[in-house]
Amino acid sequence: MFSVIMLLSSRRIAVALCTVAIFITLTMYKVVQKDSVSNSLSFLHSSLSLNHTSLPKDKGNPRFAYAQYATDINYLCNTIINFNRLKRSGTKHDMVLIFPKEWDHESANTREAKAIKNLRASDLNIVFRPFDILSTDKGDSTWHDSLTKFHTFALIEYTRILAFDSDSLVLNNMDFLFLAPDSPVAMPRAYWLTDREHAKQILGSHIMLIEPNTHRYKRIINEAMRSGEFDMDVLNELFKDSAMILPHRRLALLTGEFRAKDHSKYLAPDEEEEWNAMVEASRAYLVHFSDWPLPKPWKSHTEAQWEAALPECPDDDIKKPDQSRVFTVV
Repeated sequence: MFSVIMLLSSRRIAVALCTVAIFITLTMYKVVQKDSVSNSLSFLHSSLSLNHTSLPKDKGNPRFAYAQYATDINYLCNTIINFNRLKRSGTKHDMVLIFPKEWDHESANTREAKAIKNLRASDLNIVFRPFDILSTDKGDSTWHDSLTKFHTFALIEYTRILAFDSDSLVLNNMDFLFLAPDSPVAMPRAYWLTDREHAKQILGSHIMLIEPNTHRYKRIINEAMRSGEFDMDVLNELFKDSAMILPHRRLALLTGEFRAKDHSKYLAPDEEEEWNAMVEASRAYLVHFSDWPLPKPWKSHTEAQWEAALPECPDDDIKKPDQSRVFTVV
């Protein structure tokens, strides 16, 4: 892991740490107490109606895995951070890394290729899966290579895979999701885009529980190449009426939520519940770095972008026992 992290400049690391600390109020980086994890697990176990009988019946002994994809050195660094956090959380399942196959050439001499060689020699026990990069020319370059995540559907040696974007941070063990009711694809709602007035539902693709399948994989790739759309648009086109819905709360939390003024969409259906950033941070399983137009934490930003993105701290805000107004960057 350290071999990869050292490839990033100290300045970028400092920016990343500072950004994370401000938006997620630091509690995400502390070790969550066992009783808090237990309470959170119980809540989601209940909401998903988890049981062992829901596992696929035709695949023998089930094999589960976590999967992330990386298309540049920064995202590769993030995948290793998350794999380490999963390992520390106690997971025994495989951890699959999807990456460009040119990084795996013996003669390759790029930073990414050197990092892959170092990782193969490490004790992380990562499963390496090189693929071609899948791209779209639409929109901002931030999402151009996001179609690469579709290769997860080709990993048919696994019964189920929990795939999540590498611009995320793992906060707690998520193994219980593998025991959710059988469904080819399960995704949370993109709650920030929900239009309840017109009953419009959009699925988010930054975390997906999938059952790999060759036919499904080809269908997704064909649709992506035909439409040229982003990954989320492709999956909504194919699965908006058939995907199982994962609860967005605690599983699909965006960093942008911490500076929002209206939290009703995230708290739904309990819109009247009082927002408490400290509570949401401590209970979340995964947080996604998404605060557009502010760049990802490891990318440069202007002073104006930073100032515009900082959350407001009203002078008349009331301090509560479980919600401090004062945060310290460490």
